[in-house]
Amino acid sequence: MIVDVVDDDLLDACVPVLREAFGTVAGEFGLTPETAPTNAAFIDAGRLRDLADRGYRTFALLDEDGQPIGCVSLRPSRVEGAVDIERLAVLPRHRHHGHGSALLDHAVAVARGLGATAVAVGIIDENTRLKTWYLAKGFTETGTRTFDHLPFTVCFLTAPVT
Repeated sequence: MIVDVVDDDLLDACVPVLREAFGTVAGEFGLTPETAPTNAAFIDAGRLRDLADRGYRTFALLDEDGQPIGCVSLRPSRVEGAVDIERLAVLPRHRHHGHGSALLDHAVAVARGLGATAVAVGIIDENTRLKTWYLAKGFTETGTRTFDHLPFTVCFLTAPVT
């Protein structure tokens, strides 16, 4: 079941999910709190609450015991008519069972309900496995960009909301 994270207890429970899920990527690409402090591998509850206060909506995928095993956040995009998908994460031991697809489908459905015509995501450009996954889900690469505060190139992808 996917639920809207509206209380602090569930928001707090999402922190270790994000840290563990993004931790595998941080390890693969050599990210550290010093080189990529905004990466979800290093997020804490205060930062997640701050994002919620700034309009980010987080959704959690719960297991049969009501514990989060994945999550995804949405925020209004700088791209006209779009919603940004951020921090889509599934615990490593729960990957490859369709949970990421379920979270993505839910995020797109929420974006549709908000009147969005597109969803957008930014990923590590060198993460070819993740890029291939998004492309298979109907996303199109729209460009890349380097940022002074990040040790990698960001790849931007969008998909229409149908």
